[in-house]
Amino acid sequence: MSPIDFDFLKKLYSRFADSPKDNSETDKEKIQPLPFTMADEDQRREMWEETGNLLLKQGAVAAFTLAGGQGSRLGFEGPKGAFDFGLPSHATLFRLQARRLMNLGAKAGKPIPWAIMTSPLNREATVQHFEEHSYFGYNRDYIRFFDQGMLCALKPDGTPLQDENGDYVEAPDGNGGCFRALAASGTLAWFVEKGVRFLFLCNVDNALVKMADPIFIGALATSGLPCAAKVVHKKSADEKVGIFASRNGKPCVLEYSDISDALRTTTNADGSLQFDGGNTGMYLFRMDALRKISTQELPWHAARKTVNGVANCWKFEQFLLDAFPFLGKIFLFGVEREDEFAPIKNATGNDSPEVARKWLGKLHRFWLEKAKVRIKPEMLYEISPRLTYAGENLSQEVFDRELGRGIFEFPA
Repeated sequence: MSPIDFDFLKKLYSRFADSPKDNSETDKEKIQPLPFTMADEDQRREMWEETGNLLLKQGAVAAFTLAGGQGSRLGFEGPKGAFDFGLPSHATLFRLQARRLMNLGAKAGKPIPWAIMTSPLNREATVQHFEEHSYFGYNRDYIRFFDQGMLCALKPDGTPLQDENGDYVEAPDGNGGCFRALAASGTLAWFVEKGVRFLFLCNVDNALVKMADPIFIGALATSGLPCAAKVVHKKSADEKVGIFASRNGKPCVLEYSDISDALRTTTNADGSLQFDGGNTGMYLFRMDALRKISTQELPWHAARKTVNGVANCWKFEQFLLDAFPFLGKIFLFGVEREDEFAPIKNATGNDSPEVARKWLGKLHRFWLEKAKVRIKPEMLYEISPRLTYAGENLSQEVFDRELGRGIFEFPA
């Protein structure tokens, strides 16, 4: 446990307790839509892919997974990345990410450096999961684990919270602390030493995430912009998802509660939403932009939550999304939701293991259909990332050889 800066905590408490901030924003002149085009429809797609693959061959790309969460909401006692969400192969989220990176690394002829940020609460279990599975075959010299920062929670009166043993109770300092932790752990320097110029960042819970997507990398590399984000069209105006927009001329993400009903429902002439571009939690940064962020104090946010059985405690966090206004510009890369975005957050209903499993099965079935493979229409399919990254290299011969080994059927 790192030393606790009580003076800093006192300043944070005073800032929020004395003058609580209303984060809502309804001024239409300050907030404007941030348009994007779908990558599949962009004429530059082939050029982006060539550029991205070249950068992968040069060893200029790394991956960074935010994996500090537990699977308790899913009824799983362990790191969320170690969760088996019911695929026939029993692949965990970590295994899927590892194997997708390995597929790209094999094509590029170089392993892709991969950083995984855990929390002190799940670090040991995460490393154990990798060790028990022999790191899924990943080159161990190209994986680094490090912990996110922690900050002492405060009781409602602003004094530090202690447990029954008198120890101070700490909580994660938010996903925005990932940049500071990346530098403090030496991982940012590790990337630089390996010649990394672009860093793909994602959450651990997206079952369809395209790790270090070459097309995404090429798009940012040729744009000259500091960062990029993958976005999807909103399902409806009322979908509770953060959306990319422009505030005072700078990119930002507006949470559902931060935008008025009037702006949320405003449409273009063709009936499409003006404020679209749902945030998927998949980002890409240039290394020079990361260096800037790692030395920049992002805004702090306060939340009142029950901590260690004490109600209305103060927890202070930084948000990753606050980096985008600081960087000033962003490339929004539109993707199809069913191809790349199946987060696992809830035990049932939306964003559940059942939904993610079904979406992955439908996507892989589409890949087989596109390859003109004879399959059973009533079945869904799981294809190992060792066979394909995004549907390439599939054939009837591969299917016949791999069914039951690298390709699995399961009921729709």
